[in-house]
Amino acid sequence: MSQPVQGPGWLDGLAFNINDAFGAGGAAVGGGASGGGGSPGGPGFTMSRDDALSMLKLAKTVRDYFRKMRQRAYNLTQLTSPANEPGSNGYNKLLVNRGEPKGTFVLGEEQVNQEYAYAKELVHRLEKALGITEASDEQATSDVKDAGTQGGGFAV
Repeated sequence: MSQPVQGPGWLDGLAFNINDAFGAGGAAVGGGASGGGGSPGGPGFTMSRDDALSMLKLAKTVRDYFRKMRQRAYNLTQLTSPANEPGSNGYNKLLVNRGEPKGTFVLGEEQVNQEYAYAKELVHRLEKALGITEASDEQATSDVKDAGTQGGGFAV
């Protein structure tokens, strides 16, 4: 059985350092930092901006995949016995029991939720390292809409 990694803060203590001294292919340019995987301030990850953006795109895809899977996993935990008889009830309990021992589908739902939390945290940390925040995205959207209404532009 797998053991969870220290809750939602599984990346605590690891820094994400974006270093534009890397050239194409990840090789250091002109005496820059080595691509050894650590960040200058301690344990963590050092990567070029392009690599970080690529990793962010992949992490968002994974996060969205697990977000969609969460509802399906939950739906499986809502199954009921086809008949009210000992065999069906016993088998259903093996699948959806929220008590102890937990049912197979309940454990699956917990695993999907944990994977979603990991991917969400990774996206958050990469966005933070890249200087991307939801507030700036919301402000940009607002600015575009305002510009369209002020000057007769095309924004709706």
